[in-house]
Amino acid sequence: MAVQLNLTTPETFANTASYQLVMLTLDRLTPKITIRIQSNVSGRFKDFTYEGSAALSKIIALNKANLSTAGNSLEQQTLGFLISDFGLAGTFSGSPD
Repeated sequence: MAVQLNLTTPETFANTASYQLVMLTLDRLTPKITIRIQSNVSGRFKDFTYEGSAALSKIIALNKANLSTAGNSLEQQTLGFLISDFGLAGTFSGSPD
């Protein structure tokens, strides 16, 4: 099972309890990051975007991250951005595929 974000408080829309990362795009030229997550229940998508200096700093952080240590996958790092910057609250489960 891929890494997923288990919400502390499930959303009332279709009783969503967790999300999984399904798309990540990194654009250094613009700079821009687009993140898409999908609900475990409804299949509904949510998109999040970083632009400008915020995007560039995240791209640099991901590029320099040591993703070989336990609990530090690209998916977990990306979902962690959503927790710190967009107010999602929850814990991680699963392991990188």
